[in-house]
Amino acid sequence: MARKKASATATAEVHTDADTDATQSVGGLNALGDLRLDDLRDSAVELWLQALRQPEVFARESAAFYAKLAKIIVRGDGGESAPSPDPRFGDSAWRNNGLYRRWLPAYQAWAQSLQNFVDQAGLEPKQTGRAKFLMSQVTEALAPTNFLLGNPAALKRAYESGGKSLLSGYQNWLSDVTARRPVPSQVDTRPFKVGDNLAATPGDVVLRTELFELLQFAPQTEQVHERPILVIPSIINKYYAFDLAPGRSLLEYLVQNGFTLFVMVFRNPGKEHDSWGMDTYMDGMDEALQAVKSISGCADPNVLAVCGAAPLAVTVAGHHEAMHSKSIGSMTLFVAPLDCAAMNDTPVLGDFNDPKLSKWTKVLPKKSDRISADEFTLLFAMLRPNDLIWNYWVNNYLMGEGPPAFDILAWNSDATGMTAQYNRDFQAFCARNPLATPGAMQYRDTPIADISKFGFDSLVIAARTDHICPWPSVYRSAQMLGKRCDFLLGGRGHIQTIVAPPGGKKDFYFLNPDNTKDSDGWLADAQRVYGSWWPYYVEWCAKRSGKMVAAPKKPGNKTHPSLGKAPGTYVHEKASS
Repeated sequence: MARKKASATATAEVHTDADTDATQSVGGLNALGDLRLDDLRDSAVELWLQALRQPEVFARESAAFYAKLAKIIVRGDGGESAPSPDPRFGDSAWRNNGLYRRWLPAYQAWAQSLQNFVDQAGLEPKQTGRAKFLMSQVTEALAPTNFLLGNPAALKRAYESGGKSLLSGYQNWLSDVTARRPVPSQVDTRPFKVGDNLAATPGDVVLRTELFELLQFAPQTEQVHERPILVIPSIINKYYAFDLAPGRSLLEYLVQNGFTLFVMVFRNPGKEHDSWGMDTYMDGMDEALQAVKSISGCADPNVLAVCGAAPLAVTVAGHHEAMHSKSIGSMTLFVAPLDCAAMNDTPVLGDFNDPKLSKWTKVLPKKSDRISADEFTLLFAMLRPNDLIWNYWVNNYLMGEGPPAFDILAWNSDATGMTAQYNRDFQAFCARNPLATPGAMQYRDTPIADISKFGFDSLVIAARTDHICPWPSVYRSAQMLGKRCDFLLGGRGHIQTIVAPPGGKKDFYFLNPDNTKDSDGWLADAQRVYGSWWPYYVEWCAKRSGKMVAAPKKPGNKTHPSLGKAPGTYVHEKASS
């Protein structure tokens, strides 16, 4: 079968890890935990009140800062022989110019002083973590390099271009303001089109509901495994991270290796959908499962659930197990923490999982529980402000350059939101942590028993440098699923682990059949395998997918006829505020 034209970035390997790392900010569930913009306001109030209660701490740290500042002015530098490793200050002017040579250590001393004050302010541990996060946002925003006079490289560019770089930067800024983007543009999306060079694997829509469309991908082999795969993507991200571009699509790879593939495509919810909660999405997953069974004639399809969809998919599976209905052949979970307690130690995000967090929000004006796509974009960017905000601020506005054209970043910019009811349900889910206790989780009035007793095999996949869903918390999911669960640890980040076609020079993963040890022990004894994990997954699924049969001649069936070509209509819906 002929492919559609290749991605506009067929040479994606020329991009740096920083480019692809930028998209690690995606995640599942409300992967931000309880982090909202209002919470930063709460942290500011807490810190201000604590400064009023303990003025001697503020005075002592201020005196220490001014003493160090005086030494910097007199000495002409910070007294450090080694240059700053921060790439923002790589220009030679930061070493050779007297003003900049003083400015850098003064800025660094000020930033450290704010962190020192937070450490000594007498806040509770999680309050301290939140306050330090807030201070880091302030200090990174006020870095000298974010301003024209404080950025010698931008000044040189303006001089050499005769001011054209500043004009281009103004035009870039005006474009972002006009489009009401919450952060500077991270990607040039013009070369990309969903259904053309993104999300391009051929198929048909075989079911459409208010909540989702179900795609059935067209076979690319004469024979297929009799047991199909139902892919349930993350609820707050577009599905096509797994169908990124021809040659860079896991879903395409599975179809090319003889699997019949169905994919749920959740619509981008608007304000009119704010009543949709976790039960709504679980009902949708079960409806998709029944449709796959009807179309394929297979009573127990395989399931691949991603990020925040995973706890819901596990719950639906648990319901069928409780009803003694063999409806799932195997289950794969990708970067999916099932134990909310395991996320409490996540840097930054764990500090926002705190019942005491909202005490100021209760008395201050409160936004809707709905989380808009813009708020998600901004909050995820704030987890790595230098990489995801100020790097593009300098590149686009001060240097006058355009953002890169990169397929992963184009997907990342295709934002989604979260309904108010789902957000409320998820917060309650995190507080109760029901999947960790047999019988605590219920669906359709049926308690979900011990998930380690599921009557099918499972595979949990984590990403080693994923900072949203740290791999030890995902490894805990494998332990919860018991002896019939395998665990695979991708060697790179969240998105680099998804988009890892065979042939990549940087890809590797870890395997260890012993899930009884803690995460450090598991990794210490694990086998490092060089190359993509995709072939391993094909082999793992093939063993659990039955015999080979003739590929279906047409999509759907009489009950679920084709409603149009993939990728359907819902994937094109843009987020509302």
